[in-house]
Amino acid sequence: MKDYKVVCFKSEPRKTIFAPEWEYYIFESFVNKINFKNLANLILKKERSILKLPMTKRYGKVTDGFTGLGENSTTIRFESYNVLKWKNMSLLKKSILKGHAAILNFFKQETQKELYIQCWANIMRKGEQIKPHIHSTTPTTYLGGHLCVQCDQTSTYYINPINQINDPEIYSSKNETGKITFFPNNIPHYTDIQNSDNERITIAFDLAIHKPNTGNWIKLI
Repeated sequence: MKDYKVVCFKSEPRKTIFAPEWEYYIFESFVNKINFKNLANLILKKERSILKLPMTKRYGKVTDGFTGLGENSTTIRFESYNVLKWKNMSLLKKSILKGHAAILNFFKQETQKELYIQCWANIMRKGEQIKPHIHSTTPTTYLGGHLCVQCDQTSTYYINPINQINDPEIYSSKNETGKITFFPNNIPHYTDIQNSDNERITIAFDLAIHKPNTGNWIKLI
């Protein structure tokens, strides 16, 4: 797959009818047309206004998506705004669409007639960490991803969703500015503790082929 690193969690051939079988793919590439310094400054500038927005709730309770970033984060408000609604986000939108198209081509699938996205910013400061979490396990689970806007000295770890307890299989990916990653939304993932004095800034997103009833989704296709 040109311009993309493809990582696969794959089961060994089954030897009984009861043995589990799986195949999960992670796709990584780099975006080079976005001015990431300006984008990082924009996110930090908007942080104060984002923190005034309502926090996301599930079943009547506030949730940060189990990331552990807490109430004083842009992450816990991920359903109250959408980064792609900001001005001058056309290159980000094109980068996500390009990656999605490449993945469908990898699986020899036709382009989706409709595609929706929820897109938010994560800001981690020294001592903070994104804890193991997943984005979705529903029957309509699709793709998620994130773009490193300002990252150094951390990695993101992806856990084989089938084998999470006994000797879990983990893929470690160094966070580098410009790296964009796509993965099935049921893959657990987490980060190192941020030890740098600089903020670690990423843009995370969920994709869906049917518009969900909750959240702040916009139509990509």
